[in-house]
Amino acid sequence: MNKSIAVFFLGLIFLFSACSKKLNPSSITTKEVQNVEIDEVEFEYFESKTKIKYQEDRQKVNGNANIRIKKDSLIWLSISPSLGIEVTRSIITPDTIIVINRMDKEYYTFNFRELSDYFSFQIDFDLLQSMLLANLPIEVGPEDEISEIPGYQKINQRKGLLSVDSYVNSELKKLETVIIKELYSQNQLSLKYSDFEVMHNSLFPKLCLINLTYDTPNGPLVTSVDIEHNKVEILDKPLKFPFSVPDKYVHK
Repeated sequence: MNKSIAVFFLGLIFLFSACSKKLNPSSITTKEVQNVEIDEVEFEYFESKTKIKYQEDRQKVNGNANIRIKKDSLIWLSISPSLGIEVTRSIITPDTIIVINRMDKEYYTFNFRELSDYFSFQIDFDLLQSMLLANLPIEVGPEDEISEIPGYQKINQRKGLLSVDSYVNSELKKLETVIIKELYSQNQLSLKYSDFEVMHNSLFPKLCLINLTYDTPNGPLVTSVDIEHNKVEILDKPLKFPFSVPDKYVHK
């Protein structure tokens, strides 16, 4: 798997972490689990258009992205630079990830175990889907630690080799910060949501900052993504997920 494409692809997956501007109020539910009260998004189909700013070391990429999701089964991404010509299209299922690189006429096929090994960071479909909707990365269970700190409810959870700290604004009932750390490395993913505005009788963050720090043979590498959605929709009717690999493209 080409390193630059893989890093860019993973960054784009993480960047869509729920900085929603326009959601149907019927798609928002307030849940109280183990005394944690949080507004979460319920959906069958999700679609968004967003602007992105992506940086890894000295590499910077600005562009536009379209994303579509079918709950629990499919994530579809189309990435275009400012000129509007698609350069990458990806489809993600719980088992398989396929990325088309139109610039080099190549495509990549891999699974979440390979992706996790490559980045030395544990990733799965459920984690990505939760992040895309700004829901808690892990459902709260009886073994989790919940504490009150000024202005927030802090939820500490374990998932395999990951430690997850989620901070829910006590007044807004919105998730503001998530910090995911690997227990036996310095690898870390952080998500920070800000600039909340009232949209259709609910609060949503206009801005998101995502930072992924992971080990490489040359030392720690930081990937950061700033995002701002132009349009987000929660739908009941099925979406289309057009995806096909041209015959002449080379499998890498």
